[in-house]
Amino acid sequence: MTNIEIVLSIVSITLLIFSLVTGILLVFFQSSRQRLKQQMELAQNKLKYEQELRHVELEVSEEMMRQFAQELHDNIGQLITAVGIQIENIKFDHRDLKEKFESAEIYLSEATQQLRLLSRTLNSDYVGRIGLFSAVDTEVKRIKSLNKFTVHWQPVSGNSGLDKDQELMVFRVFQEIIQNCLRHSLAQNVSISLKNEGGNFEMKIKDDGLGFDAENILHSDKASGLRNILKRCEWIGMSCTIESSVGKGCTIALSKSI
Repeated sequence: MTNIEIVLSIVSITLLIFSLVTGILLVFFQSSRQRLKQQMELAQNKLKYEQELRHVELEVSEEMMRQFAQELHDNIGQLITAVGIQIENIKFDHRDLKEKFESAEIYLSEATQQLRLLSRTLNSDYVGRIGLFSAVDTEVKRIKSLNKFTVHWQPVSGNSGLDKDQELMVFRVFQEIIQNCLRHSLAQNVSISLKNEGGNFEMKIKDDGLGFDAENILHSDKASGLRNILKRCEWIGMSCTIESSVGKGCTIALSKSI
């Protein structure tokens, strides 16, 4: 075999090896690319599934709230009306007792007003119709009338910049926080601020109540309400911070860049 033939053989073998290596690399690359594509599709499907699951969960929750609001308005409202009619009949038959029923009528009137406001704020259609700012203002008026603590609140106008689903979720979080204040805080003052400035939405609720060890509570089995707040904020891509310590009240802030 001549030198030229040897060189050609070496070149041929080298080209063959290079072709084989290239082919293997291409197959490996295609396989990796296909596997990556499948992983991305699985991740997207999982994300879509979780989003749809959350949407269904929200719809079910809101449907229950609507039904509850309707039950309050229809059933409890009818009972209050019946009591009012009964009082009027007693007053008609016993005119000397008229003055004694004045305080009861005042309480019935207040109960009717509270029921009307509560049934409205439980209805998601109502929140979507009047907007977040107005819905919070309505709820604040109801909370003030309970005389459990002093509410510091400056009504705001304009638009929150959030879509309807986000507004509804923020409003439900607001109600959850306020109910926690009513049940557990023993606060004397609760400050509420709500704003949309420069494309940044923020809601902050601060109380001067008992407070709690936020870190320990959040990792215990006693924090279902707080975890629910965090979960709802996560659903709509909103940041939520909870700051509290024993004897120093609690501050919960929600924020989102719009």
